Amino acid sequence: MDILLSTLNYLIYSASILFFLVVSWKSFRERNIRAGIVSVLFSLLPVLLCYFFHEWLYFSFTGPLILLVLIIVPGSKYRNDLCLPAERFDERDITFARYRLKAGSENYSSYYEKNPEKEESDSRTRALPGLLAEKSKYFHKLNSSAADASFFLLHQLKDSVDGPVAEQNGNYTAEQISDYIHSMAVDDGASIYGTALIKPEHYYSHKGRGTDSYGKEIPIKHRYAIVLGSEMRSSNTATAPLSPEVVETGKRYVDCAVWAVQTASFIRSLGYSARAHIDGNYQVIPPLVANEAGLGGFGWSSLFLTKKYGPRVRYSVVTTDLELPQGGKQVDFLSFCNICRKCATCCPSRAINQERLEKLNADRCFMYWNAVGTDCGRCLAVCPMGHPWGILKTLALRSIIAARLLKGLDDLFYGRKPRSLPMPQWMENTQ
Repeated sequence: MDILLSTLNYLIYSASILFFLVVSWKSFRERNIRAGIVSVLFSLLPVLLCYFFHEWLYFSFTGPLILLVLIIVPGSKYRNDLCLPAERFDERDITFARYRLKAGSENYSSYYEKNPEKEESDSRTRALPGLLAEKSKYFHKLNSSAADASFFLLHQLKDSVDGPVAEQNGNYTAEQISDYIHSMAVDDGASIYGTALIKPEHYYSHKGRGTDSYGKEIPIKHRYAIVLGSEMRSSNTATAPLSPEVVETGKRYVDCAVWAVQTASFIRSLGYSARAHIDGNYQVIPPLVANEAGLGGFGWSSLFLTKKYGPRVRYSVVTTDLELPQGGKQVDFLSFCNICRKCATCCPSRAINQERLEKLNADRCFMYWNAVGTDCGRCLAVCPMGHPWGILKTLALRSIIAARLLKGLDDLFYGRKPRSLPMPQWMENTQ
């Protein structure tokens, strides 16, 4: 028995050393120097324990007991239905669509006659410098131009989201085609991939942006969806709200758009209807479809989180009549989020409520974007679920002890209110 306990202890301590060394390596690679140094120090603790308390550890069951507690002490279930609408949402009501309304136009007058309470706030937002604008707080000529170039490309792709459907040819089954699409997406570099059965509330009810006429009713055309996600590199998101973050946003939206347009075209060439839904030309709401696909769940910030990347993902969707596998269950992040709330603590616009769970104040968030000239991204940068904690993140979603441990370690390694990382040197030198 003693030999078994000793072996278990040394295995657990060895695993903890390896865990912190991996965290250290990933942290340094992502330019988080503080987290890298602290994780190196933590990797030394098991070594010191084994050296100074060798005899005690030999007869103890400390390691197995700690591991057991981390696994079996459950956290409270905290389901979040705030982000799951019971009916279809009108795209004309989102902040991006309202921002584009021109004073004096028919659409402007019509919208604010029905929604007079929004006009004053929207007018204040329009009076600010604007996203990527020269007079905004974090304007950087080259970075802002680079981000704008990505959005220019997205604009060019808006007319390519749909097209004619070929006659069906070949003897491929839907399952074979689905497997091929999955492999193709992975080969192209997609960080996230999933499929789902579409629900009516996943579709917007009316158009507010894109190539279709403003206010046009959106038909529910397809039953199935493919979700494609691209990871935002933490070395850039950690600079948020500085301009490298919005450069990263634009690049990742372009990734997703290209994959979606190609995938939809591929499906249509095999005789199935398909439409790509990309930034600026959606008919569906990507986070809702990603949730249905079982790729993650909604967090305290109302953002969609994945286990591996947290909120650091941008998405596109392909809807189709090609039969696809149904998705899995939503991941419950809120048992951890309720303990953490770091996104609310660090939100510069106070758009995330610190005291109670409620939807993100999108108007306040977007107003801040237009003041600083970037899409902020502080909630993406500080979320522990976006940091390289590996298996500890999985444990934190099922155990309240592990959740508190993860929160404490993340605050220690990164800070409760982490400072924004400086720009990469090649960007800094061009300022």
